[in-house]
Amino acid sequence: MSHRIFPYGPPQTLREGLWQVRGSLKLSVPRNMTIWRAPDGRLVLYSVIAMHEEGMRALEQLGRPAFMVVPHLRHHMDAPFYKARYPEIRVLAEASVPANGVKIEGSVRELETLGLRAGRIPGTSYEDIALDLPVPDGRVLVVCELLSNVAPTGAVNRWVGRLVGPPGGQFGIARVVRLREVVDKDALRVWLLEQARRTDLRMLLVGHGAPILDDVPAALERAAGQL
Repeated sequence: MSHRIFPYGPPQTLREGLWQVRGSLKLSVPRNMTIWRAPDGRLVLYSVIAMHEEGMRALEQLGRPAFMVVPHLRHHMDAPFYKARYPEIRVLAEASVPANGVKIEGSVRELETLGLRAGRIPGTSYEDIALDLPVPDGRVLVVCELLSNVAPTGAVNRWVGRLVGPPGGQFGIARVVRLREVVDKDALRVWLLEQARRTDLRMLLVGHGAPILDDVPAALERAAGQL
């Protein structure tokens, strides 16, 4: 099918059975696709990124694409590309609204049979979904739009970052997200602090920007303080 392909890189290994493809949109806005492999070889794809044939073959070498999670009502531009390539892939979300014309076929709670936990983040709009993934040494928390970790480069991008980005720096809840998508600050703060108290989190993955690899609890506490 004819579909616009934006820049992207190869799958980067984060843990055994866990990868990210890091790409970008117009104005150099970074975005990530998270890939998790179940013990039986099925892949869960979170916030998909369309790639050229070489990139798609690299994805398929990791396992069989079986589930496509639409993690946010604004993160669905490449859903038709994946459904056309993999007609049998299960399209999962919390919203029933079609993802850029692609029918939602089930709830993300279907993934619980694989040992994942998934659901809408409390206090947010746009059906923002978090995944809680098992890895050999613990768990990994994956969020889409709520948290970002982008280091702006260039004078213009730094100015835009100060205007709409997270207060105090590159990581956290961007001002534009807080204004547009946070509908209950108290509920969201409780959720963030609950995650911060966990002792099993080894990594925090975000939809835009670099993963948090060290001191995940401190990062989550910082985000809660921005509400």
